[in-house]
Amino acid sequence: MNFDLPCYIFSFSVDGYLTHINHLMLTHLEYDGKEVIDHIRFEDLLTGGSRIFYKTHFLPMLMMQGKVDELFLSLSSKSGKEYPVLMNMVLSDNSQMHTVHAVGLHMAKRNKYEKGILEAKQAAEKALKENALLLKMKSELERHQELLEQQLRELKRINQQHVEFNKVLSHDMQEPLRKIQLFAGILEGKTEKKKDGEKFSFYLNKLQDLSLYSRDLLMKLQRYHSLEKRMNKFTSGNLEEMIQAAVSKLNIPEIQPDFSKLRVKEVRGDIPRLTWVMRELMANAYRFRIEDTPLKIEISSELIKENYYKTVQDAYRYTDFIQIRVKDNSMGFPNYGQDNAFGLLQKFHVESGKGLGLAYCKKIVDLHHGHILKKDNAEGGSQFTILLPYLP
Repeated sequence: MNFDLPCYIFSFSVDGYLTHINHLMLTHLEYDGKEVIDHIRFEDLLTGGSRIFYKTHFLPMLMMQGKVDELFLSLSSKSGKEYPVLMNMVLSDNSQMHTVHAVGLHMAKRNKYEKGILEAKQAAEKALKENALLLKMKSELERHQELLEQQLRELKRINQQHVEFNKVLSHDMQEPLRKIQLFAGILEGKTEKKKDGEKFSFYLNKLQDLSLYSRDLLMKLQRYHSLEKRMNKFTSGNLEEMIQAAVSKLNIPEIQPDFSKLRVKEVRGDIPRLTWVMRELMANAYRFRIEDTPLKIEISSELIKENYYKTVQDAYRYTDFIQIRVKDNSMGFPNYGQDNAFGLLQKFHVESGKGLGLAYCKKIVDLHHGHILKKDNAEGGSQFTILLPYLP
C-alpha cells in the first residue's frame, strides 16, 4: 500500500484501534507510528462534536451498509489543532478480523468556502427581499402617482371652474345690476312729485338699494373667491402690535381688549390678513354686544403640540402650533348656528351684515394651514380659537 499519497490513508479494526496510518496523516496529527498503531482508536483522534456525530450516525451506517461516502469529520492533533477532513470508508472482511479502510482529503479551506457560500446565500436572500421591497414600493409609488394624477386633474377642473365663476361674479352678474341701477335713476328723474309718483319713487329707491346691496355682495364674494391670489408673502409679525393696529383701525372706544395673557407674540404669515381676522372677531364682539353691559374682550396666546393632520385619517405628526384665543361676553350664537358659524352667507342675528366675515376669517386661517374653532362660553359670550403652525 502506498502511504506517500497527498491524502490521509488509514485503517482500523472494528474495535476502533488503528492498524495502519500514512506519513502525511501522522505528520499533521503530530504523532509517530509507535504511539498510534494498536494504541489509539480512530474516534480518539476526532474532535468532540465529530466524535458524537461519528458514533451515533456514521458508525452504525458503516456497520450496516459496509461503506460510507463523503463523511465529513474534524480530526484533532496532539496540540489541539483541527483538521476538517472529507472521508470515504469501506468495511473489509478479507482478513480474520473485520477492518475498516479509509481515505481522507484535508479540507483546509472548506470552512472558508462554506462561509463564503453562506454569505453569498444571505446576500442573495437579502437582495431578493430588497428587490421584493423595491417592487412593492414601485407598485405603491405608481398607485400614488395615479392618485396624484387624478387629484391634479380634479384640481385643474376646479380651478377652471373658479376662473369661470370669478368671471361671472366680476362681469356677467354685475353688468345687469349696474344697468338696473342706471335705468332706475333715469326713471326716478322723470317721476312727478304726486301721490302716485311718490309711491313709484319709493319703489325705485328700494330697487336702487337692492341693486347696490347685490352689487356690494357680489364684489365681496369675488374678493372671497380670489383670496388665494391676493395673499401676501409670509413675514414675521408681533401679535400684540397686530391687535393694537386692529383696534386703531376699528376706532371704537368701547373696544379695549385685554391682551395681558399673550405668552407667544411672534407670528409668521400674511400679517395684514391675520390682522384683519383679529379686527373682524373684535368687531363681531362689539356688533353683538349685550346692551347696558360693558364689553369685555380677552385675547391670549400660547405654544401647544397638535396633530398636523386633520384631513388624512390615521395619520399622526405632532408639531408646534400657536394657539390664539379671542374670548368675549357678547350674546353669542343661537343653538342652531353652532355648526354653521363659518359658513358662507350665514346670518344668525338681525345685526348681521352679509354673512361673509367669519367665512373670510376661516379661509384666511386655512390658507395658513391652520384651524379656527368656535364655542360658547359657559358664563356667556363666544370664544374663537385659532391654531397656526409655529414657524420659527
